[in-house]
Amino acid sequence: MSSLTDPKVENHLIVEEGEIVVDEVRRHFLAFVTPSLIILLGVAIAALSFVVPFDFATIPLGIGTLVTLFGVYRALLVHMDRFVITNMRVFRIHGIFTQHKATMPMSRILDISVHKPLMGRIFRYGHFVFESAAQDQGLRDIRYVGRPDDRDLTIQTVIQRSGLRSAIKSFADNNEEDDDDATQADTNPETDADLPAGGEDDYEDYDREDDFDPDLDPPPVDNGRRFSAGVAAGGHPAVRTGVGPDVDTEEWNTMELHTDHGSTASEEFRIGSASPALNDPVAMAASSWELRWPERDRMQTATELMRAHRRLISDLDEKLRPLGLTYARYEVLLLLFFDHRGALPLVELTDQLQVEASSSFSTVRWLEDNGLLERVLESGEDGEVYAEITQNGRVLTDRASQIVADAGFGMDTMTEAECHQLTSLLARQRRIRE
Repeated sequence: MSSLTDPKVENHLIVEEGEIVVDEVRRHFLAFVTPSLIILLGVAIAALSFVVPFDFATIPLGIGTLVTLFGVYRALLVHMDRFVITNMRVFRIHGIFTQHKATMPMSRILDISVHKPLMGRIFRYGHFVFESAAQDQGLRDIRYVGRPDDRDLTIQTVIQRSGLRSAIKSFADNNEEDDDDATQADTNPETDADLPAGGEDDYEDYDREDDFDPDLDPPPVDNGRRFSAGVAAGGHPAVRTGVGPDVDTEEWNTMELHTDHGSTASEEFRIGSASPALNDPVAMAASSWELRWPERDRMQTATELMRAHRRLISDLDEKLRPLGLTYARYEVLLLLFFDHRGALPLVELTDQLQVEASSSFSTVRWLEDNGLLERVLESGEDGEVYAEITQNGRVLTDRASQIVADAGFGMDTMTEAECHQLTSLLARQRRIRE
């Protein structure tokens, strides 16, 4: 009997692929107005059986009962109509005795139109119109959606976090570049300008095999060394030696090399700033970078940051492994632990973690399966799905926090002053980017 009153959304999830519900949308309460009026009409008709002659009382009673049952059926249809947003797709389930399901992957959503009539703006509901790669009529129109702006933002956030929009944009940009290149190749004015002006007779010799001499030596290739690190005095190429850290950075030296000028000359070059520390791959890469491209310091800083980040996460994962946690899982628990309610909406949790939705949802599912948090649906017609930390989760978070604190968060090689300085620099960069 419960199957006639509960659509059982969880039975339609692809659990093996880590699919979870981000938001389950019920129809707005105004969608129940028409069924409610039908029920009231049926009750009113049935009430006429008390005022008509007794011999005819069964007629309004029967009609009223049928109308009331029809109203209940319509109300149950509205109740069973669910629009579900997951981390992979959107789908709609509706129907009582015969259930219908329409699914649309996030990658097929091209555009979402939100229509809010006057009553919708007053009572906070709207109608969704999905434009997709294949117009699926079962999902094109979703009516009476509560808090439509928030639901639209939820879908857009899931799409963005999944990287679909950027992938589609990149694909479109590449196609445009290919089209531009093809057009330019077809309309290149140099194609015909290089041909002789006298017609086919003037350039037909290019295709004649008897003019080709296989013993003819190819033209000599200039294998002279070329350098692009700058130009020293006299206009000759300047190079950096990269001989090691013991060289005076302000010293000028000379060396002999064969240049493009056809003679051997003494070339001046500065050594020091491009000289890598011995056996330091990042410094050596930065030195090689500087010989070809600008922004050596920023390249080296970015590379050091990324390598330090990977090493830091690896070290903290190793510390937390005895508890069955990774740092990513610990970070989710910590955010919920710090919240005064101990719970956050899944979309907000993803935003705070600054990761892709698929990654955060997978982590949430693992924590839920291990009893460290629960996913709860906010009460009301427009309820959101929250991640709420459990008591076991709080206990484990406290133990994990003590472990990472004892390990100095992997930053135990730095002094407090150095940590403050690094924090200030990174925080400023983050705030600028945000």
